[in-house]
Amino acid sequence: MTAVVPLDAERAGARTRLGALFALLVLLLLLGLPLAAAQPAASVADPDAGDEVGYVEGRILEILDADAFQGRALVRLEDGRVLEASLPATDPYGPDDLPAFASGDRVELYFAPGPDGTRSYVVADWVRRPALIILVALFLIASVAVAGFKGLRAFLSTAASLAIVIGFVVPRIVDGHDPIVTSLIGVGGILVLAIWFVHGVSWSTTAALIGTFLAAVLTMVLGIAFTDLARLTGYGSEDAMLISAAAPQVALRGLMLAGLMIGALGALTDITIVQAAVIRELAHVDPSAPVRKLYVHGMGVGRDHVGSLVNTLVLAYTGAALPLLVLLSHGDFGFARSLNLELIAAEVVHTLVGSIGLILAVPVTTLLAAVLFRGDRLPLAPGELDHGHSH
Repeated sequence: MTAVVPLDAERAGARTRLGALFALLVLLLLLGLPLAAAQPAASVADPDAGDEVGYVEGRILEILDADAFQGRALVRLEDGRVLEASLPATDPYGPDDLPAFASGDRVELYFAPGPDGTRSYVVADWVRRPALIILVALFLIASVAVAGFKGLRAFLSTAASLAIVIGFVVPRIVDGHDPIVTSLIGVGGILVLAIWFVHGVSWSTTAALIGTFLAAVLTMVLGIAFTDLARLTGYGSEDAMLISAAAPQVALRGLMLAGLMIGALGALTDITIVQAAVIRELAHVDPSAPVRKLYVHGMGVGRDHVGSLVNTLVLAYTGAALPLLVLLSHGDFGFARSLNLELIAAEVVHTLVGSIGLILAVPVTTLLAAVLFRGDRLPLAPGELDHGHSH
């Protein structure tokens, strides 16, 4: 059964989407200005400004004494000045497959007072931003080329979601606010962008949004329970130890739980959008179907989706932890001993709790959608059933 959407409704829907796009661009601007203002200017500091230490960027013009233990390079700074900088010392026992600095490389230089009181410079690292910008541009091109305007909305939604995490969640956690409450507020904003902005405002996307938020809360409850049962302290990684030293006001256990919930959010939104859309279409095709029938048929699709997404989530966590697994395999740790390490136990809790939350999202969203859509009583939004999913 195909719903015929009047031309005026299509135009109204297009105006709504353009309005949402404008609102998101304003949101990005509002989030971006504080972020830009808060960024330190050390990377572009003037080396003659009297700072004792800092960083500047430039481009290598020529490599001098490349064969020496600590070679030198002629570097042109961004302000046009040319100076001589030391290259990192060569370690004869280190790996021999590391790339070397070469003429033309954009590099970051560290400067500090030398033994004689004059400022010395050392080539510290490559400037990687240009490669990242190219990759982001390719991501945008691929999104728009394949999915059109929806791909553009998805790209902007992703950018805004990252801005929420970086501009709201992280600063509030650093200020000492409760990471769990802060992440729940951030998740609400991310869901509005990831679901309503990308897929439009309709009853099916509203059901998906509510179902995702409920599943995220259940995931957080499970995370709290098993963090306590496993006696996880949040101090199991080197990053956590550095945070505890630099920002002792941060609650590390809460930070770990916030990361768990945000990490599982993408998979949750994917599965809830599908489940709500399936139930919406079933109820539209058969308005006489009771809640139980809608639920049973919707779960048939949900089970297939869970099988693939749980595998995706587990492999994503495993891939992120692969260097750690390789390191442990070369140590004196057995399998049981490795599981007992907090660093490993925390990853296991992350993976399994996130997967359980993903599984629970299916029946929660399916039941919610079946109750809302039974009898096909709620009005259809323009293009609501044209979701393009194949089951």
